[in-house]
Amino acid sequence: LNNKYVHNYGWSIILLTIIINFLMLPLKFTSLKSMRAMSALQPEMKKINDKYAGMGMRDPRKQKQQEEVMALYKLHGVNPASGCVPMLLQIPFFFAYYKVLSVSIEMRGAHWLWVSDLSRPEDLAIRVLPLLMIASQFVMQKMTPNTSGDPAQQKMLLMMPLFLGFMFYGQSSGLVLYWFTGNLVGILQQWFFNRMAPAPAPATVPAAKRNPKK
Repeated sequence: LNNKYVHNYGWSIILLTIIINFLMLPLKFTSLKSMRAMSALQPEMKKINDKYAGMGMRDPRKQKQQEEVMALYKLHGVNPASGCVPMLLQIPFFFAYYKVLSVSIEMRGAHWLWVSDLSRPEDLAIRVLPLLMIASQFVMQKMTPNTSGDPAQQKMLLMMPLFLGFMFYGQSSGLVLYWFTGNLVGILQQWFFNRMAPAPAPATVPAAKRNPKK
């Protein structure tokens, strides 16, 4: 991309990131559908959690709770692991970018807009790209369907953008640009998915299914 078409490593990173994200679009939509379905199951999940509230992790009845949760997923055809697949597929690309930006001679001194060297953190007093990345992560987090009814877990998820921003603040500008671009593409894809696929109604479980006869 850089040598034949763009002649700028910053724009090459942006274009390649967009291409990678759109190649994974079918998997992302499958993941988003699964997350939507899990979000619709939250009322039933809360009933199960309330039923076993106050029990210790070593309580044998906790196993029964997990069985009821998995039965609920199976009843509605939800795969809770499908939401992790696109994220796992992005890990090799993340490490590839990290390695390239760390060791490639060509990246030394490569500029992009206000960034003077993509292989190093920004030399501004306040680094702009990490702040933009944090803001975009917050937006994407708000747009993503909530798959957990646990308030503590929801608060932890809202803290993730700040945690990522802290991690990326001292990383190379090219790596932050890659993550920020991925966030922007993710926001666009999430907006399109929300427009094309309305949120499902909260799922209900028939009493016979919820309390099967022994």
